[in-house]
Amino acid sequence: MKRIIILTILTIFCLNNTVSAQWGGNNATLSSGKDANVQWEKTIIDIGTIKQYNPTQAIFQFKNIGGKPIIITNAKGSCGCTDIDYPKKPILPGETTEIVVTYDAEITGVFNKTVTLTMNIEKSSQILHLKGIVVK
Repeated sequence: MKRIIILTILTIFCLNNTVSAQWGGNNATLSSGKDANVQWEKTIIDIGTIKQYNPTQAIFQFKNIGGKPIIITNAKGSCGCTDIDYPKKPILPGETTEIVVTYDAEITGVFNKTVTLTMNIEKSSQILHLKGIVVK
């Protein structure tokens, strides 16, 4: 009798979790691991020679090649001279999108800046590089 009660409770619990996850209930989780993955067109962009105090944009494109949506939870530049525009909504499987990095150089010379993105993929930190030379 105890076995029947325990099995009934376990069955109800499992069915409840399955239905809740299918409908995006409280038990639904962000996709991670091998199910969500990106393919970058480029992770390093050389913007060449730019003028000091003249904001310049670089566009990094990527495609979701996994089977689950990708969510970017954070984007951080290596200095305050970079502004990062990234999608706030989930990137669906097969969808291509872009990260726009605006660099406003205050110092002349060679530069190499990074942007670190945190995503719900197996290698959660993705690092993008922006390099070039700043002249007056």
